[in-house]
Amino acid sequence: MHDLHGMPLRKLVEVARYVHRLSETAERERAEVLRETHGFLDERDGQAFEQAVENSRRLEDHG
Repeated sequence: MHDLHGMPLRKLVEVARYVHRLSETAERERAEVLRETHGFLDERDGQAFEQAVENSRRLEDHG
């Protein structure tokens, strides 16, 4: 983050677009995995998986 402070606006826009694309790619990949695995887990394993996904998202949101 510190390195961003000295960047010109054009470079900041490039960085922002890159980060946004990464976020979209990760979300698309998650959705694909969920579609591919739908119906393969029993109730208990499904709940454990949902909890793991939620924990992962919390970690991503808070670093």
